[in-house]
Amino acid sequence: MARRKKQPLDEATRSMIIHTAHDLFMEHGYRSVTTRQIAEACGLTQPAMYHYFADKEALYTEVLRAVTEETKIAMNELVASEGSVRERLIKLVVYILNNMPDDLSQMERDIRQELRPENRQLINQWWQECYLIPIASLFEEGQQKGHLRGAEQLGLDPIPSAFTLLSMVQRKPRGGASVPIPAEARATRTVDILLYGLASDQGREEKI
Repeated sequence: MARRKKQPLDEATRSMIIHTAHDLFMEHGYRSVTTRQIAEACGLTQPAMYHYFADKEALYTEVLRAVTEETKIAMNELVASEGSVRERLIKLVVYILNNMPDDLSQMERDIRQELRPENRQLINQWWQECYLIPIASLFEEGQQKGHLRGAEQLGLDPIPSAFTLLSMVQRKPRGGASVPIPAEARATRTVDILLYGLASDQGREEKI
């Protein structure tokens, strides 16, 4: 008996599943969303959706792969754009602030608690490629030009510098002013604190 040829997957349907799952996961979190909900939102049956993704974890991992790939492209374009190291760092931080999930801590818990180690490792690699490495490349450029101190001058190497900046921006502020601070103003403040410190001109002169 002749073997039936496997039908090619419909890329448009696959893309629709990823985008629909992205919106549901970002709004409700990994644990609260079921594959049945995703399938129904796509107008599919669960068996039809499993033709594209083996299970919920595989779909969630693919959602994060798509997000980080898009982010990597955007971040590298900003790194390659015109402007000083400071100006481009501000552009990168604005992008992060405008595109980070509303509840980043929930996503981090989902990744840590719900996913298998091999998928956590993949996601960590993607995170480094889309956030850490582009930012570190700008700190490296600044050090090569002599504008930033490296570890040998009692500063930080590029990777620790990038980690420090990310730790400052990957949290949404709680409480505070009733009027939200625009992303560009937040980004400028964050980058300048890291590059120049908290001391004012007078404080630096008086060596606080």
